[in-house]
Amino acid sequence: LPGIGPALAQNIIQYREDNGPLVMIEELLLVPGIGEAKYDGLRDSITVE
Repeated sequence: LPGIGPALAQNIIQYREDNGPLVMIEELLLVPGIGEAKYDGLRDSITVE
């Protein structure tokens, strides 16, 4: 995904390892490095099942 580099990808993986799979897309806001602006740019490209 645009804007997701190796460090941010690792933060997402670590969040999932610590907390389990994402249930709601809004949980991305809890990942270090993802703020409102980054979330707004990503949310239309991501789905959670």
